[in-house]
Amino acid sequence: MLKLEGISKYYRGETTVTQALRRVDAEFKLGEFVVITGESGSGKSTLLNVLSGLDTYEEGEMYIHGEETAHYTPEDWEHYRSQYIGFVFQSYNIIDSYTVYQNVMSALIIQGYDSAKRSERAKALIEEVGLSAQMHQRSSTLSGGQKQRVSIARALAKDAPVIVADEPTGNLDKASGDQIIKLLKKISQDRLVIMVTHSYVSVKNVATRHLRLFDGEVVEDKAFGTHESVASTDVKPIYAMPLKDQLKLAFQNLFMMPKRLILMTAISIVIVAAIALVYGARTETTTSRSSSPSFYNSSIHRLIVTKHDQTAFTNDELNRLGNHRRVINRIDFDPAFEVSINLASEYQGYFQGYLTNDASALHQRQLTAGRLPENANEIVISTSYQHQIGDTVEALLSKSEGFGITMPRDENTDVSTNYASLEVEIVGFIDDWWNTAYLHPDFFLNPLVQYEAVRNQTVINFTFDATNLYHAEDVRIDIDNGLESGEIRISNPLKGEILDTTTLEENNLINNQHSITLFNHYLVENETTVTISSAFEDNYFAIRMSQETLESLIETIPYQITLTIEDGHSATVIQNAVSDDFHFIHPGSYQNPMFANFGIMFQIFNMIAVGSLLIVMYFITYITLKNTMQARKKDYIIFRSIGAKKTDLYKMTIYELMIVFAIAFAIVFSFLLLNRYVLFIITDYIRFYTFTNYLTVFLLLMALAVVTGFKFNQKIFKDSVITALRGE
Repeated sequence: MLKLEGISKYYRGETTVTQALRRVDAEFKLGEFVVITGESGSGKSTLLNVLSGLDTYEEGEMYIHGEETAHYTPEDWEHYRSQYIGFVFQSYNIIDSYTVYQNVMSALIIQGYDSAKRSERAKALIEEVGLSAQMHQRSSTLSGGQKQRVSIARALAKDAPVIVADEPTGNLDKASGDQIIKLLKKISQDRLVIMVTHSYVSVKNVATRHLRLFDGEVVEDKAFGTHESVASTDVKPIYAMPLKDQLKLAFQNLFMMPKRLILMTAISIVIVAAIALVYGARTETTTSRSSSPSFYNSSIHRLIVTKHDQTAFTNDELNRLGNHRRVINRIDFDPAFEVSINLASEYQGYFQGYLTNDASALHQRQLTAGRLPENANEIVISTSYQHQIGDTVEALLSKSEGFGITMPRDENTDVSTNYASLEVEIVGFIDDWWNTAYLHPDFFLNPLVQYEAVRNQTVINFTFDATNLYHAEDVRIDIDNGLESGEIRISNPLKGEILDTTTLEENNLINNQHSITLFNHYLVENETTVTISSAFEDNYFAIRMSQETLESLIETIPYQITLTIEDGHSATVIQNAVSDDFHFIHPGSYQNPMFANFGIMFQIFNMIAVGSLLIVMYFITYITLKNTMQARKKDYIIFRSIGAKKTDLYKMTIYELMIVFAIAFAIVFSFLLLNRYVLFIITDYIRFYTFTNYLTVFLLLMALAVVTGFKFNQKIFKDSVITALRGE
């Protein structure tokens, strides 16, 4: 079966060349139990390594079934070991982290044994070597004799025609050694067993042939008795391990060494977290609040939407916009957000101005005290020294000019002298240096708020009779729920203006029914019949009516709406996802042209910083994971020695790293999701992620695993198997 003709082997040092084998001639056949002996350094192990394909030769020719091997590549020797050779080493070379069962199963998987019969075959072999009781015991806990029997069971599992044993009893006591010899003798009945030993006496009764080497030469080749030839058996074809088996071994490699898995996962978590948080922090820089010159309310939570053709939104369009996953709430009358409120306070007789914002954008955790608003008359404000939770405060409505200033309060003057007003209850505080009041969405549907939002552009049309019409602009409306539905009161300046510009007399104006409508681009013209019951003192054109009366006049048309969102990033996502039929304005993302160049420079700096971080992450990953992977180097060499293909092992190492990174990815992003909805420990970066972002980070990690695994593979596969084993 195996034939050597003039085989020589040299080992080269830095300054010397040593000849380990000198023109060795020998032939080996199935059914033989060949024992190779000789003094230390005589070339016994070298000859065994050449026969088994673990090492190469420099001169001569080795034949396998008559086929020359001088032209063999490393891959050819790999195939030869896989198909022909089963190994039993003096140092056992079993995988200590595996159980007995897993060690034997690994050989069956590598050679492509029928997956349906692997388990049955492994158990039978383990029973044959007398280790049934230790089947699921870790190999590291076995005695020397038991480990050697595992090695033999693994060699048998390969169904290889040649079993090579390098001093298999050298580390065992006599009783254990005798058991191993008996097993090898049994195997040799239909295979070729080649055994190297220092103690010929222990095997002379079972050997069929004895080769003695001296100084690299065969000085004795003696057969005992008549050798019964054994018919050659078909070797298994070259087997390409399928993905499921590669993944099975990769998972097994990881989970059978939990401490190593935990360490690798911890390192990977740091890397994944760094990438995830840097991306989030980078994106957050595009969502910082600014002050738009076109809108007083430049909240990052406000996304204004109109249609390019300036028509009103249809219900389908409103639903499509409001149902986007990045939209928290939808307010169908955006101008209401330009109404600020001024809260009356006894503190030095001042009113404090606040921007209005939709409380839907808040989480309870963001409040420093209290709770979120539950109806239109409740409010959360920036932390205040003048108010307490539970205070009922008069809120004066103002179109922009009331925001951000404090106004002296005249205690002798009705608070509604200059502003329409509502009563609100303070239910919570938030630490917001922008002086913002957060209100229930129903607040923005209040007709008084909606009217105040468009008052400067709204005309009130009075119809007294066919000849007496009056158009009043910029009229303040106050709510007085003490009035009946359909009853209004007008200020004396407004009454005087009406009487001066019409032919009406006062007795026809007061206590008579008249028709009024509100005209504005945003409003539906609803005509309502009212009775002017009286006039009151005021310095401005003003009307007082009940909430019910005002509601009969106000019906908004959704020309301009607000989508309540989290930040500028959400605004960008929504704009990219929604039809081009809409025009979007995010006031909070306004950038002053004076600072545009700084923004570009900052973005370039950001890209450089992120790129530098990724490079640093790669080197940290490689250095740290290389050291942890180094602990598995011997296991991979053992896989090579029992016939695993290099390409399969390449993939297994990469799959191991991919699995670890995938676990780390799942842990990090699960934490970020938990942080978003439950923990609130760190900044909520997960809101910046889309499916594409998740996929990009995941693929980046997988690429990192491939590159790191490839570098590791280059190191563990650069040497021959025997050189690598010696290094271990």
